[in-house]
Amino acid sequence: MHLVFSTSDYMNSDISDERGHVLYSVSTPRASKRMTTITKYRWSGPSSVSETMATIEWHELKDTLVRFNGNEINADAMLGNRRGRYFVGPDKHCYKWKLESTHCWLAESDVPLARFHKKNFGIRKQSHPPYLDVSPKLLPMLDHVILTYVYVESLRRERLGHQSDKTGT
Repeated sequence: MHLVFSTSDYMNSDISDERGHVLYSVSTPRASKRMTTITKYRWSGPSSVSETMATIEWHELKDTLVRFNGNEINADAMLGNRRGRYFVGPDKHCYKWKLESTHCWLAESDVPLARFHKKNFGIRKQSHPPYLDVSPKLLPMLDHVILTYVYVESLRRERLGHQSDKTGT
């Protein structure tokens, strides 16, 4: 399944299926206290109903908090940090986000199950908007995939920013 992002700003984007139905909306207002809200849309015929699926309360000096499925948890506890970011899905399987310089991808036992593709302007390949390619196996736990993607993509970009600052590039 291709989950298409409306913009390259993953922190402020609608995420749609191949038919154009918005499934999730990610919103991070510019404010002194950074809070990301992920809204989920449930479709019934031509209309949808929205509900807040998760929030991420970003902190620099203390732990980032995630509210999801009625629970509040430390983000680092939710996504263990052992050479990648791990989480246990609702199916009790262990999944790992691998953070690379240009994208992140999700695997189970090193088998790729989801991968983000940046926007392509069509110079060497066919143009396309940014999208997350997700294996059908993950569809029952898509909420977990979206939430953890938003968090690890932020970590990946932050790490690149820190590397750029240190190297001066």
